[in-house]
Amino acid sequence: MSTSDLRILLSLALALLVALGVYLVLVEEAGPGTVALAGACLLALALVVAYLGRRRWSASARALYSLAAGRPLPADAPAELSGPLAAVAEALHDVRQERDLLLAALDASPDALLVLDAEGRVRFSNAAASTVLGQEPHALAAQPLAWFLPQAEAVDALRRVRREGGSASSTVEGPGGRPLELTVTALGSSGRLLVSLRDLTEVRRVDQVRRDFVANVSHELRTPIAAVKSALEALRAGAQDDPQARDLFLARAEEETERMARLVEELLELSRLEAGVDVFVPQPVDLATVLSRAVERMAPRAREAGLGLALQLPPRLPPVRGDAERLERAVLNLLDNAIKFTPAGGSVTVTAAEGDGGVVLTVRDTGVGIEPADLPRIFERFYKADRSRRRPGAGLGLAIVKHIVEAHGGRVWAESSPGQGSAFSIFLPLAD
Repeated sequence: MSTSDLRILLSLALALLVALGVYLVLVEEAGPGTVALAGACLLALALVVAYLGRRRWSASARALYSLAAGRPLPADAPAELSGPLAAVAEALHDVRQERDLLLAALDASPDALLVLDAEGRVRFSNAAASTVLGQEPHALAAQPLAWFLPQAEAVDALRRVRREGGSASSTVEGPGGRPLELTVTALGSSGRLLVSLRDLTEVRRVDQVRRDFVANVSHELRTPIAAVKSALEALRAGAQDDPQARDLFLARAEEETERMARLVEELLELSRLEAGVDVFVPQPVDLATVLSRAVERMAPRAREAGLGLALQLPPRLPPVRGDAERLERAVLNLLDNAIKFTPAGGSVTVTAAEGDGGVVLTVRDTGVGIEPADLPRIFERFYKADRSRRRPGAGLGLAIVKHIVEAHGGRVWAESSPGQGSAFSIFLPLAD
């Protein structure tokens, strides 16, 4: 009770005492008036107490409402309730924080998580559930999960776990045909279930890449191994006694052995680039020197193929950030690719120009060109366009170029039309 409330009560009590004193002096006999006056005084006292009580209960109610709503306690909260209510408010605040942390953790999960009640209706779903099932959270709430996963495998797993407890897993087809790993776990004996859905699209893709890799390596090794084996069998059958035949088979075996060695070397280099194992320290690189050295190294190959090889550079090129040896390897791979797919009498031209905060170098040829359907995939490892199936090589050169360029913070792309040649361009950022 506040001090002001106490003063009011004392004043009213004093007035009541004065009224009773006057009555005792002026009235000698107690009659109806006495009773009425006493009742009036008592009624006034009751009203005062009721008024003060109402104010007190109103303040207490406001304090409790503020506590439930998570708001600060009002200034007129009863003093004897302020301490306990403040402790409860702090505990509720901690509980809300823990709840928010748990919900944030569940929403951060890449797997879809849903809680179903005993009737199979969704009572909770995290953010990933909306993505995997292709539904907004409000569309999932209180709806049967079977509406969104009607496959027999999913329904059977839900029924079995609800009936027998424990957990069950299955692979089902989700919306859009994406493969999903379904895991159902019983939550106690109330009939509630925890459902986890994991998108297997990326897992399947990686597995397919692995199978393709093994198949491609096996294919690339099969031909040279068969050639070496054939040469050895011919030598064992008597060809070693003929000097001319012996030299021919030994040269063929040596050539195929070098082919296998190049394949292994390219695989190891690509593996290092993809894993980021052989990290280089970026430093300013004179790109003109790199291009000149690469063109000089490939000039004999171009002459043997009957091609013209030209280098066209501006008077000055700013330095780029990177590793000179790796950048030269990328240019050599592009030149090798251009020479390989350009018929005799054609030409290969290397150019470079500054622009957009970097340098763009281009290797342009007058070769057979690339089909539009093949362009998006030419930088994949082992990928060979139909026009190049019968050409030597494992299909790793352009994949190596891509990884080298991206490790330098740049990008590589190709432009081509069938029969019109191709242009491979690399953008490299300038040195700081």
